[in-house]
Amino acid sequence: MAIAQQVDTGEGETLPEADFHLSFTDSAQLFSELTLARLALLEQLKTLGTASIQTLAEQLHADQGTIRADIDQLLDWELIAQARDGRLSIPWDEIQIQVTLGNAQAA
Repeated sequence: MAIAQQVDTGEGETLPEADFHLSFTDSAQLFSELTLARLALLEQLKTLGTASIQTLAEQLHADQGTIRADIDQLLDWELIAQARDGRLSIPWDEIQIQVTLGNAQAA
């Protein structure tokens, strides 16, 4: 938070570079792809540390097929990782979402 305040006031510090970027054409695509359900899945998995699809479905009160579809997309984006035994985990510390309005760009 301190770094963000310094950046806002122009006091020298810059934001650290992200080591992974995921971009969408606009904010509509961002929120249609990275849905509230997918964000909830990420948050639940981050809380659990590792989990199976069945555990996530139970925790989120969702159908395993729906969870599987979300997991497949999140795996494609590399927002989650899957071990050989099928257990899922989060390979990052945090996600920052930046939306730029007016230029039809979102990240």
